[in-house]
Amino acid sequence: MNKCYWVTGLSATGKTTLSSLLVTHLRSLGKTVIYLDGDDLRQVLADQTYTRKERIALAMRYARLCKLLSEQGIDVVIAVIGMFKEVYKWNRENIVNYIEIFIDTPLSELKKRDPKKLYRDVELGVIKNVAGIDLQIDIPSNPDIHLKWSDKSTIDSMFNELVNSIQLGY
Repeated sequence: MNKCYWVTGLSATGKTTLSSLLVTHLRSLGKTVIYLDGDDLRQVLADQTYTRKERIALAMRYARLCKLLSEQGIDVVIAVIGMFKEVYKWNRENIVNYIEIFIDTPLSELKKRDPKKLYRDVELGVIKNVAGIDLQIDIPSNPDIHLKWSDKSTIDSMFNELVNSIQLGY
């Protein structure tokens, strides 16, 4: 039965890396999988989105796309911030076999990683409306899988935890 894996977390949590590994794993099991990345989707579906309202609208477009694809028998793995209660609720009510995966990484670690320099730039006042900093997001209250980063975590240990959780039914 097809599934929609909604992989969420703030910028620099490892959504793209873990999602890519998950796609490779699922394909190795013979599953038909499509991978959607928030950065790529934003280039296709939006010019710019900054406010909470605009971001919720964009995340809803992502959600409807996931529903459309999963209804056609395709597993969907989407790596997106999309951290809004309205979206979580809609996904749970409308996407069959929706699996919410929250990558929970402390802000101190995200600021160390900061590959897009978002956290640095918001602190310097260069940009605004960064999710989780000066733009309100909603931490998932009850994700199906909650991956919590610690100082002992590696990408491999996080991926193994993810796969084990999926195999055990979360």
